[in-house]
Amino acid sequence: MRTVIQRPRILFSLLVGVPDRMGAAFGTIHQVHTADSFATMALQKLDAFLEKAGSDVRYVFESHPLQSTVRVLLQLDAPEPAILKFWSDLQDQLAPVEPWLLYFRESDPGQAMEAIFQERGLSWQSYVLEALSQSPWMKERGLTGIAGLREMFRHYAAFIDQLVDSWRFPMLALAARSESYEGRTNALVEWVTACG
Repeated sequence: MRTVIQRPRILFSLLVGVPDRMGAAFGTIHQVHTADSFATMALQKLDAFLEKAGSDVRYVFESHPLQSTVRVLLQLDAPEPAILKFWSDLQDQLAPVEPWLLYFRESDPGQAMEAIFQERGLSWQSYVLEALSQSPWMKERGLTGIAGLREMFRHYAAFIDQLVDSWRFPMLALAARSESYEGRTNALVEWVTACG
């Protein structure tokens, strides 16, 4: 018997503002938002989604929108208690739709960063380095260069893992860089089937 999985509906985008030319709004976000104003706008975008959300649909989403939002809060040097409150508020608002989360967990953020830079090239590496070097998080800690980025990514990966571990709804964590995409696909099919 073949299992048919309906295409999940896209949950929402918490991205605040208009992305810049490289597709990432993190270069100058600190000039537009404080951590508090960014968190408020992200939750307002969630409210707008929930007003239109159908109750007869199962919402399954991968973790990128949440990860990007937390990353920006971290860049803005939001205190960890403020990010934890944002995470709790977000889940409180999501409770009516009980979304499932597909989380791609990165075991080695430094290695992942190097692989991305190698794949996307020097222009991407230079862009990310320049953008994140301006961030309040990096400046507050006196971090610069590739070593500073590596420290930021390590901290971010550990913190997002902590947040995801407190997710209140069904969740499947998979390796971000899987050795077997077939195995990862099979795990996803089994999870969706088991959760019904």
